[in-house]
Amino acid sequence: MAFRDLREWIDLLDEKGELKRVKAEVDWDEEIGAITREISSQYGPALLFEKIKDHRDTFCRRLFTNGTGTRERLCRLIGVPEQTSYREMVPILKDRFSRPVKPVKVGGGPVKENIVKGDAVDLHQFPVPKWNPLDGGRYIMTSASVVTMDPDTGRHNAGTYRGMISTKKTISVLLATTQGWGEHFTKYKKRGQEMPVAVVLGQEPTLFIAASTPVSHPEYEMAGSLSGSPVELVKCETSDLLVPANAEIVIEGRISPDPKSFETEGPFSEYPGYYGGKRSPKHTIRVECITYRNDPIFTGCLTGSSPGRTNEATTWTPAAFSAIAWHYLEQAGVANVTGVWRGKWPEVMRVQIRKTHRGHAQQVANALWGAHIANYAAKHLIVVDDDIDIYDWEAIEWALAYRVNAGMGDISFFPGTSGSMLDPSIPIGERDSVKYGHGKWTRVLIDATINWELEQQEHYGGGRYPPLGTSISPKMAETLKSRWKEYGF
Repeated sequence: MAFRDLREWIDLLDEKGELKRVKAEVDWDEEIGAITREISSQYGPALLFEKIKDHRDTFCRRLFTNGTGTRERLCRLIGVPEQTSYREMVPILKDRFSRPVKPVKVGGGPVKENIVKGDAVDLHQFPVPKWNPLDGGRYIMTSASVVTMDPDTGRHNAGTYRGMISTKKTISVLLATTQGWGEHFTKYKKRGQEMPVAVVLGQEPTLFIAASTPVSHPEYEMAGSLSGSPVELVKCETSDLLVPANAEIVIEGRISPDPKSFETEGPFSEYPGYYGGKRSPKHTIRVECITYRNDPIFTGCLTGSSPGRTNEATTWTPAAFSAIAWHYLEQAGVANVTGVWRGKWPEVMRVQIRKTHRGHAQQVANALWGAHIANYAAKHLIVVDDDIDIYDWEAIEWALAYRVNAGMGDISFFPGTSGSMLDPSIPIGERDSVKYGHGKWTRVLIDATINWELEQQEHYGGGRYPPLGTSISPKMAETLKSRWKEYGF
């Protein structure tokens, strides 16, 4: 089922009893974040805060969050049965990510109902929370789709990046040159130009998913594929950027390459579950224009998960990342990949293969580590045979215990690679995104497939491993089946 905009999605959640309208007054300073953390960790309802301190008379008064906070809601959003498991969902998403749906340009839309420029621009009109106790400020970009354009090709990128209100007309951001908008920024910087930016808030939810996943096609095309309907786009007021016509809010601005324009940003509770990014001068969006719908709904999202604590994105990022990783492996020509899965944290990824040649696991690692997804994923890569269930940690642990021999080269290290600047296991100096563009990882491949250099064991029928000693013979299985009730069970 395709949803035209965020409001249709909210209406459906309300109809299904999966929306909680919070009518009590709440404080933007930590209280909204604390409520959201408790509800999302319980996989509870979507939340629409309708009375927020200091925002009764601002042009934006409401905040929506946790809209994709359960697997069932994700299923409904992409139009599959609600009982669809993640095991079934990954190949569905992989197929969608291989079939882009081009967006369409339209002449206007609800997001143009109100236009504010110049001195009238005031970011404090939005009920932006200070989500977490130690955040550096009020983070306005947590579930936004940040739109930029390649100055050479005109290709658009929409990514989910963090940004904190600095002044009423500026947003300080964490910009990595390895990400989509960072690649565009590098080109503008080389030209000595500022980069136009559009921050889209309150978009139809499949764009949030596409913008938060390192997809291989433009995000607007992937959002169209996920929803089954093309995204309708309108031109910005101050640049040639195209943005969703049905969005709640669009913030238009520019980022200068001049360090003198940088403003302080950070820290922020990040996806590893720790605060990330020290308080320091960062690239800054200078806001020139805001367009918005009548009575707009601000949207935001908690990040960060730790054991027992989660956020709404953990319901779909594992499936989306797994699907796009599998898609990249196929594009790279890696044969006989039979499954890919990452759990809550992208640093650990598991790949299942039907092993056809020595070095097959190493080929998987080379392909994944060379793909765009590796900016934040697959620091630790585990590759297993197709008899190991990658969704079953007991099966993975068994393979690690008895199919990995470090002395035979089953564990490989790849040092000095680009990696997440938000990984707290990296020395602080190596996480400087302004200086280095990203972080620094030593990646690890654990080849937990059966090593083909082991000698074949003739007394066990020629296999490299003994037969499985916990199985029951077919004859005895039939005996048990026929006599089970007779045993008294």
